[in-house]
Amino acid sequence: MVNNTRKYVLTGLMTALVLCLTFFIKIPVPYTSGYIHLGDSMIYLSVMILGPVYGAFASGIGSMLADLLGGYAQYAVPTLIIKSLMALCMGLILKSRSRKGTFVSVLTSIMVWAGFCSGAIINLQSSIRAYGKGRILESVLDPGADTETLASMENKLNNLTLYLVLGIGASILVLSVTAWLISRKSGSDIFSMKAIIGMTAAGMCMVMGYFIVESFMYGPIPATFSIPPNLLQFFGGVLMAGLMAPALKKASLIQS
Repeated sequence: MVNNTRKYVLTGLMTALVLCLTFFIKIPVPYTSGYIHLGDSMIYLSVMILGPVYGAFASGIGSMLADLLGGYAQYAVPTLIIKSLMALCMGLILKSRSRKGTFVSVLTSIMVWAGFCSGAIINLQSSIRAYGKGRILESVLDPGADTETLASMENKLNNLTLYLVLGIGASILVLSVTAWLISRKSGSDIFSMKAIIGMTAAGMCMVMGYFIVESFMYGPIPATFSIPPNLLQFFGGVLMAGLMAPALKKASLIQS
């Protein structure tokens, strides 16, 4: 009974922390009327502390409440689903006890992420050939945009493929280094190894999930422009979780 009460209290606490870091620290993304934030760091930590099921509850409910309170009600239901899936995905990887299962998770994540980014690049290039850069820019800019804004967006359009390729490379690098560390150590340090794989897979789930949702809401081109900001959100969340995890582990909050 005491353990259940402790878990319920921690679940409420992590739900509130997910809400606060999502709601109070956010940067608007103009292309899709969404925003990036640091709430994902609390999602990663909630899974480490609570496990996949309670972590999914805290992640989904906290993120959904942030959207509702922040005026982004159109994202509330997709956010509930995507953030819960993020936590479940990470939690299942953390619960894997065999080295083989961990390497399968790494390989699957790399293949899914590479396939997704390759598809996004192909779609972007085919859209440019079909409609031209002018039509593409019109789909992501407000009417009457000034020359400086048009030039800035054209530069981003020219470099968007590079950003996606770098995203693939960074993800593969993180996963490969983590897999190497696992092969060298037993896996007792949850953050430095399995948690990195879990957070990376969860971040991929977030980027792909919002791309799919925003493709239906705003079109595939604006959704493609939202990928780099979401990648920044992913890496920012991993960094912040990494800074906080050692203290939480020392306090015996993170499950081993």
